[in-house]
Amino acid sequence: MLSSLLICNYRVFNEIKVNQLKQVNLFVGNNNTGKSCLLEALQIYASNGAPQTLNHIISSRNENWKIKVDDNDFHHSLAYLFNGYILPEVGKNSIVIGPVNDYARQLIISLKAFQISEDEDGRKIRIAIDPKKINDDIIDVQIALESMMGKKRCHYIPLDPPQFGNPSYKSANGSGINYQIVKTQLISDEKLSELWDNINLTDLETEIISCLKIIDINISGVALVSDMSIRLENPNKRIPIVRIKGIKERVPLKTMGDGLTRLFHIILALVNAKNGLLLIDEFENGLHWTVLPKIWNAIIKLSKRLNVQVIATTHSRDCIKGFNEIWQSNENDASFYRLENDPVNGGKIIAYTNEILSDAIDSEVEVR
Repeated sequence: MLSSLLICNYRVFNEIKVNQLKQVNLFVGNNNTGKSCLLEALQIYASNGAPQTLNHIISSRNENWKIKVDDNDFHHSLAYLFNGYILPEVGKNSIVIGPVNDYARQLIISLKAFQISEDEDGRKIRIAIDPKKINDDIIDVQIALESMMGKKRCHYIPLDPPQFGNPSYKSANGSGINYQIVKTQLISDEKLSELWDNINLTDLETEIISCLKIIDINISGVALVSDMSIRLENPNKRIPIVRIKGIKERVPLKTMGDGLTRLFHIILALVNAKNGLLLIDEFENGLHWTVLPKIWNAIIKLSKRLNVQVIATTHSRDCIKGFNEIWQSNENDASFYRLENDPVNGGKIIAYTNEILSDAIDSEVEVR
């Protein structure tokens, strides 16, 4: 679990610090203050800077739109990841993500130069070049984005062309941290099926049903079944259905409304993030304010039981109120932060205590 968080040179952030993170953490802030960037940085950290993760983030923002026309008209898509959206000079202004002052656990993503050479057996190898010694006399030079954790290489992406799907190094720490993310547009049907299969017929399935009862007490079972309407077109697509007490016919989950669907995605992701990290963007989407305290209570209890650290964002005052209501009896397990723009560092973190947040809510002071 991350006890603190430092992010440097990533997108809008020149440098931000969160000095203390707890089991469940809620971040708020106006549009364009960096809440989505914060969640992206944590995705990158959890995956040890995996090329597939970087490519997914870039593609989701349509940042791979520009192709190379000539050497004078080229903006590499990886540049969007750096502060100022410009690729830094080789060896300078690296992206840093990880615990504050814990250098061994910080992920460093740098632009580096390598000379492509051969070893005694004729196999091609890469030799790092001191940026100060790069000149026209050195041939077969490759510029690449390299991620490192401590002193160990994790991944390597040549810049021209970017080889997102073919990392040259395996992660130094396996696949990094087990993590799941629930975005505003929810989880894809294919991913949802994968997550369900991971916990089907286990005790975690019971946890999900228990949480769904927060919205509808009559739900007695959940399953994922083939979507018969498009079975020939997409035989792998499955949809969640529920069993409801007193109703003979099984009912598609989406028939029950957006709130139940949102809750199902959040809880399914949470139980799949066991011993890892759960990221939730705009937590409140589709959820009625009356159920938010109960949902926050369930998330705090379940995250502690499964050792999952939760990082969530919200725009909703009702979501903040629901969080604060439960925070009062779980003060050591949760934290609340506001992100603001900062002309120097690109972002500023303001930490709230439970008492300060309660006073702000009672006084109707804007905290979102």
